Amino acid sequence: MKTYLVLGMGKSGQSAAEWLEKQGFKVLTFDDHSPALNTVTLNDIPWNEITTVIQSPGIPYSFPAAHPVTALARAKNIPIVTDFNLLQQANPKAHFVGITGTNGKSTTTALIGHILNHSRHVCAVGGNIGVPVLSLPSLQENGTYVLELSSFQLEASASLTLDVAAWLNITPDHLDRHGTMEAYVAAKEKIFLSARHAVVNIDDTYSLEVYRRLKDKGAAVLGVSCAQQTDIYIESGILYDTQNPVVDLSDIERLQGLHNYQNAATAYAVCKLLNVPVHDIKEAFKTFAGLAHRQEIVGRIKNMVFVNDSKATNADATAYALSRYAHQAIYWIAGGKAKSQGIQPLKDFFPNIRHAFLIGEAQSDFAKTLDGHVPYTLSGNLDKALTDAVDMIRKESSGQSAVILLSPACASYDQFQSFEHRGDVFRNLVTHLIESYS
Repeated sequence: MKTYLVLGMGKSGQSAAEWLEKQGFKVLTFDDHSPALNTVTLNDIPWNEITTVIQSPGIPYSFPAAHPVTALARAKNIPIVTDFNLLQQANPKAHFVGITGTNGKSTTTALIGHILNHSRHVCAVGGNIGVPVLSLPSLQENGTYVLELSSFQLEASASLTLDVAAWLNITPDHLDRHGTMEAYVAAKEKIFLSARHAVVNIDDTYSLEVYRRLKDKGAAVLGVSCAQQTDIYIESGILYDTQNPVVDLSDIERLQGLHNYQNAATAYAVCKLLNVPVHDIKEAFKTFAGLAHRQEIVGRIKNMVFVNDSKATNADATAYALSRYAHQAIYWIAGGKAKSQGIQPLKDFFPNIRHAFLIGEAQSDFAKTLDGHVPYTLSGNLDKALTDAVDMIRKESSGQSAVILLSPACASYDQFQSFEHRGDVFRNLVTHLIESYS
């Protein structure tokens, strides 16, 4: 009987352990942070029994150092794989689509799944979007897995054969995990190792280099752009396929903004490669509801609109929101556990911000960046920031449309369990606020 050691007992690790046990395999588990879930300790792992280690995405694979279990497995030549590899081994006839990038992965993954469902394709959507892949149903040859893949998941995956691999963009992120931008790009680029078709957005320097490398290797790759003409591109809100206009996105509410144009063009290219009729793609665009925590309008009071963009955990993601609402009065709630660049990359958007309300660990550093450019209040926490913003708008009483925008440009772990938790708290606070007005 095969014996698997699951390293890391977060959502994906627990899902993998449960799935392996259902298959009748012997399963051992190890987690530094949840020892109650361990069946072995570091010192009593029976290496002579273990045939494979399942590495969870939250566990360091190489930088700043491999986890001790990972290092020992390598030294003993024991294969290290991920739950994705197990999923593919168990469903050899299914089709697989992988989506990666720094920003927009979840929305694009959900949009592709929505298009496939609309066109009556059997599909299952999971991965980094929130559903562990081994919690997805088993699919046969007519089924397609649509998987959001993070750099953490990709760096530890053995070869994952994808029918289509999609790359949205790349900007500095997770450098504490990867060490350098080059290592971050290399981890992401593993998505193409065994892909039959590739889709690459070429609108940033690193992504253009990836596209050119694939071209040089003779890979089957479609270019996507919102800035120049290529295979699939968007110009003035219209999506073009080989210079032929396909659909006008400018009047589709949930696909507004440059980032959503990028997501839509990528989803179109992927679904085209999956032989989804163009008519079905166009119709599905119109009924896409979007995702929670991605520029999600969670309420309105008089002239105030409340937007939950909690998924914006870095400056580049926040830039999309600040750009979208540039022509309205923005009351910006920002802060949390800062990424390496802080909000320095957002300086071009500072003139669009009426006032900033800062929270969390980053509030003092963000205040220094904003000083002399944007008026700000050190609110400390989300509840106070929302109250401060509403009070200020009511006192100004200009009647102008005001956007209270939670787009933190930070991770959430200083005050919240996750970006979802942060967004849910914001939504609940807004709901109570609206009830107090009625």
